Amino acid sequence: MQDTEKAAGASVTAAKTESLSERVVSELKKFALITAYLWVLFVLFSTYKRLLLHENGISVWNHSFAIVNALVFGKVILIFQAFDLGKRLKNQPLVWIVLGKSLLFAIILILFHIAEEAIRAWFQHLPLSTSVADFGGGIWPGLLTYAAIFFVMLIPLFAFQEVAGVVGRDALWNLVFTGGGKSFRLVRE
Repeated sequence: MQDTEKAAGASVTAAKTESLSERVVSELKKFALITAYLWVLFVLFSTYKRLLLHENGISVWNHSFAIVNALVFGKVILIFQAFDLGKRLKNQPLVWIVLGKSLLFAIILILFHIAEEAIRAWFQHLPLSTSVADFGGGIWPGLLTYAAIFFVMLIPLFAFQEVAGVVGRDALWNLVFTGGGKSFRLVRE
């Protein structure tokens, strides 16, 4: 009888371990996708800024920091998602959930971006006012433009996440990336 209880306990432990390892793999996949998405956007944004301002060369910090920004912001997004930020939107139509989460996370990312600029100024022994001036030109319209860009760039990310929550991650992956759209059917409950 004790052997049966030990075996049952071992299988429960194995199931918890599998669940934990599956959860770790799932979180790492989400982190990798969010980071890759943000990295592409930050590189494009940095390149566009360089072209727009006709700079002779964007600072090495900004261009090489696109991947660091993507890694940090990707982790920030995952951490705040773990806090279930935006749960009040849960009963709203999907469009409002996506727009609401995009707005909330845009605000969070702007705050982290301001903190990043302050850290950069500190490392370069510049006054904090210099870093604020570099961020969006140091004026409210510039800051609001950054916020609008973050908001718009987050819409596809949260749209995919929310749709994946409705139809299932594997089903969405197959629909978008494997050509499974021909056999995919949404069934009304």
